Amino acid sequence: MLFILLACCGVLLSGCMEALQGGAPAPQRPPALLTSPTPAVGNALAHSSPAAPGSLAPDPATTGPTPAPTEVVVSPPLAALPPLAVPADVERSNEARWREQQRDREVFEGPRSFVTGGSDLWWYDPRNQQHVVLGRINGEFLAQARFVLQSRELPALEVPYHVNSSYGLTALSPALIERIQAAGYTDWIETYVLESPDVQPR
Repeated sequence: MLFILLACCGVLLSGCMEALQGGAPAPQRPPALLTSPTPAVGNALAHSSPAAPGSLAPDPATTGPTPAPTEVVVSPPLAALPPLAVPADVERSNEARWREQQRDREVFEGPRSFVTGGSDLWWYDPRNQQHVVLGRINGEFLAQARFVLQSRELPALEVPYHVNSSYGLTALSPALIERIQAAGYTDWIETYVLESPDVQPR
């Protein structure tokens, strides 16, 4: 009898020790709580139509394009610039323009006499910047300088000419007279004769 009581006590003690050592078993969660509803919701949203009732997506028929954010750029203040110093355009005189047509100009001490069997008398129109023929002269004429004509690289003699009076040229055309007056001349102009074997000193 005593042996039976001791055996029962031993069984009870061993059971208590196992309970103390292992502790109470942790309660298990219901199987329904272990599954997350997120994938199901995600699948439902993925397959739902934007126009379906109850959908969270905006209706494309009533939704306009999303405006882009406006970027405000603030420019730094510009420094004041100094005023430009534009040089005044000094207009060249008619004489200066005529001298620019000459190279290696040699002025005679006094008028020199030359003779020609027939040469054209040229005039440079400084206003229109053109060389024009006034007429043809024969015989004796006076020259005051010798130079090289830049445009033709030919030697020439500078001849003072009294308009409509000298060297038998007394009937210049009205167009030539008008050009001479437009250039600012009235009585005398500087003309030239190209040097050639027909032109000889007298």
